[in-house]
Amino acid sequence: MRFSQFCDMAENTEQEQKLFELLKTDALKEAEPVFEKMSRLPVIGKVFSALIALGKSGSIAAFRKSGHYRHIMNYDFKVDFDKESLQINPSDIQKEKIKKVAAVIGIVMAVLLICRLCCRCKK
Repeated sequence: MRFSQFCDMAENTEQEQKLFELLKTDALKEAEPVFEKMSRLPVIGKVFSALIALGKSGSIAAFRKSGHYRHIMNYDFKVDFDKESLQINPSDIQKEKIKKVAAVIGIVMAVLLICRLCCRCKK
């Protein structure tokens, strides 16, 4: 389920309260300094910043008003309250973007390698 769908379903319900209780558990509080360090990374840093903001916000409605919501609204989101686990994975939209970026990087690397080989041959 996408995070935006979860927010629509869980806003102002018992699930919202359980989510924030889960985010305030000791395991996630210990991981918060790691999340803050990871938020400095170029691409995935926005996701970690959004998770930190979600944990610090008081409700889903307040989080939706923040600028961080749009960074994770299309991600796949699974919460298992019995096992106290939270999973956030890229959805198909992000996977397609990752494929396109990887293809562009691969093409650029191939062109640079070919240019390097051609320049060596001329000397």
